[in-house]
Amino acid sequence: MDGNNTVVDNFDSAKTQMSKSSSNLIFYNNAFSKTKFMTKIMDSFHSPILYLDFDLLLSGYFESDIIPKPLDIEVMTPDSITLKELLPNVLAKVSLQETVLILDSLNGLYSFLNDKNPGRFVNSLIMLLSTNLKFSKSILFVTCLAQKKEDVWVLPNGRHILEFENINRFEIKETDSKIQINPV
Repeated sequence: MDGNNTVVDNFDSAKTQMSKSSSNLIFYNNAFSKTKFMTKIMDSFHSPILYLDFDLLLSGYFESDIIPKPLDIEVMTPDSITLKELLPNVLAKVSLQETVLILDSLNGLYSFLNDKNPGRFVNSLIMLLSTNLKFSKSILFVTCLAQKKEDVWVLPNGRHILEFENINRFEIKETDSKIQINPV
């Protein structure tokens, strides 16, 4: 797993859309490709990185030294109890300081929410983060294991992903150690 040696096609053109104050939804079908792509994201932006790791894949790579941990990254591994305690700190950081905020992954976030309507909480959280990051010109990335069915993006559990009009959407696919990123 060496994300630094992976070639990402179309990255420069996609990065122009991933501008300051933008929110970006990254669809993937392979968790390892997603992790390689996120290391490319971390290498490409020069702001401090706040990484909320809900699926624990990347933090596991950092802990085992398979992927070197960037110096300017703060990795948080929230669970259903600590998430709501961490949110004020996260909101303050993205509001006050230019930050790259990464929520990895939407699937992991849904998996531990015990609310009656987790979709409402997740959608509200993304909208709240998107609004607050504009104050400091931060960038939000949300990763999501999903596939398109009948022109709608759907999680493996069948839950539809709400389409926000001001969020850039990209799909990543890997073939022969090359990751392709395409706007969707």
